[in-house]
Amino acid sequence: MPRRVTRALLTASFVGALTLTACGAPTSTGTNKGTGTPVQGGELTVALDREVPTLDVATGLVTQAPLRLLANALYQPLMTPTVGGVYAPGLAKSLTADGTATKWTLKVPENVTFSDGSALTAAAIQAHIKRLADPATRSSSAGQAAQIKGMDIADETTIVFTLAAPNADFASVLARALGMVTSTKAKDKFGFPLGAGPYVIKDFTAGDSVTLVRNKNYWGKPAKLDSITFEMMPDADSRFQSLQSGDVDLIWTEVTSQFKQARTNGKLAVHASPTSVTSLLLNLTSPKFQDVRVRTALAQAVDRNAINAVVNLGEGTPVDGPYSLLGDLAPDVNYPKYDPEAARKVLEGAGLEFALTVSNAPDSLQRATALKDMLGKAGVKVELAPVEVASYASTLASKDFEAVDFVTSIFSDPAGGALAFHSKGPYNLIGYSDKVVDAELAAANGVTAADKRAKHLAAVSNKLAADLPALWLTAGSAGFIGSSDLAGVRDMTGATLISINPAEIGWAKK
Repeated sequence: MPRRVTRALLTASFVGALTLTACGAPTSTGTNKGTGTPVQGGELTVALDREVPTLDVATGLVTQAPLRLLANALYQPLMTPTVGGVYAPGLAKSLTADGTATKWTLKVPENVTFSDGSALTAAAIQAHIKRLADPATRSSSAGQAAQIKGMDIADETTIVFTLAAPNADFASVLARALGMVTSTKAKDKFGFPLGAGPYVIKDFTAGDSVTLVRNKNYWGKPAKLDSITFEMMPDADSRFQSLQSGDVDLIWTEVTSQFKQARTNGKLAVHASPTSVTSLLLNLTSPKFQDVRVRTALAQAVDRNAINAVVNLGEGTPVDGPYSLLGDLAPDVNYPKYDPEAARKVLEGAGLEFALTVSNAPDSLQRATALKDMLGKAGVKVELAPVEVASYASTLASKDFEAVDFVTSIFSDPAGGALAFHSKGPYNLIGYSDKVVDAELAAANGVTAADKRAKHLAAVSNKLAADLPALWLTAGSAGFIGSSDLAGVRDMTGATLISINPAEIGWAKK
C-alpha cells in the first residue's frame, strides 16, 4: 500500500474531508491554485517517493497511493474514486450489482483499446484477472481475484462477475490493480504487459526514472501533455527542494510541514486530503498483547490530540476506527479516552517492553518517538526499530514485528475494515479474529444501502474499540504539491483516495 502499505491495496493505498465521528471533521487541505484549462503540449517532471523496480501491475508496487499517477497514466482503471468512499466508472462504461451484491455486471465502451490498438474486450478483462489469480504470477492481487467465483462473458463488451461472497465494495477493487487491465497477449519493449492508459513507456531505468509519452492509440481524448518524466527520489526533503528550485514540477508528499510551507508560496499549489490513516498495530500472536486490559491501558496512554498537534501540525484529525473518514458511514465509537492515570495503574511495574517497527520516513519517526514517550510515562519500555521506506511493505507482509506504526490509505472505503480485521482478511497482519466482527462485516458486505451498512459498520468499529487490536491515531494529509501553473488537477476536497487522471492535466495557458 506506499510508504503505504503492503503489496496492493495495503499499498494503495484504499479517506477524506467529510464528516467524522465524535472526533470531529478534518479540514480540506487542497488549495488547488492554478486549476484553469490546460493547453495541449509540454512536458511534466514528477518526483516519486520511492524507487520503482517494475511497472507490472501484478506486483502491486505501481498501484500504491504515491505511484497511482504513474499507474493511471499507463493502466487507466475500470473504476475511479470520487468522495466518501464512493466509486464511479473510469475506463468502464458502467458497473451494476444485483440485490445481493454477489453478481456484478461490467460494461466497457466499444472503442477501448490497448496501446497497440488491439481491442480491450470482456475477454481481455477475464484474461487479465485470471493472470493475477494464477499462483504462478505471484500477484499481490491474488487475494482480490480470489473473491471472484466466476466470470461470464455476456457479449464483447460485457462481463458478469459472480463473487464467492457478497461484496458491496467490489467497485473499489476494480479501481486498483484488478481493474488496471493489461494485455495478456502483448508486451512493450521493456517486457511489461500493455495497458489502455493515455500514455506509454518511452524509457525506463529501474530505481531511477520513467519517461512516458502520449499514447497515439488512446481510445479517449488525447492526453494534454506530450510527456511525463518520473524521477525516483526517496528522500522527502530532496523532493521538496527540487520542487522549490524548479528542477521538478510535481511531488508526492505526506510531510505536513511541506504542505504548510507550500500554501504560503504563490508559485506552488497543494492537491491533498487527509487520506493517510495511522494506527499502532499490536501483533496478537505475541503473549505481550493478549490481555485486553493491557491493550486498553496502552490506548489510554496515547494522547491522539497531542500527536495531531505535534506530527500533523494540527492539520490532521484523530480517528477511532477504520470507518472514521467515510462521511455518512462514519459511526460514533466508544473508543477509550486519553487517561494516563488509568494507564499507569495497569502498566506501571508490569515490565512490559516491546519493539515498535516504524518506517524511517520523517513523520513516521516523529510519531513513533511521541508514542515511545507517552507509553514510557505509563511505564512501558518501547524500543524503536526503524526500517527503510522501501522495506516497509515487505516487513508488514512478513508479519515480523511486535508492534508496528501502520500508515495506510486502505481505509478510504468500507472495504478496508474487512481487509484488515476480518479473521481471513488478506491484510490481517496481527492475527485478530472475532466472530462478531466477522458476522457484521459479512452482513455489511451484503447490502448497498448506506443506512443499513452504517449500522453493521458501527458494530464493527465498537467491537474493535473494545478489543483494541489496533490503537487508532490520526489521519494526516497525503497528496501532491506542484507548480501553480499546472492545470486540470481535480479538486481534492472530500477525496478519500488521491487519484489524478494524468490525461486531464497540463500547463495552464499564460
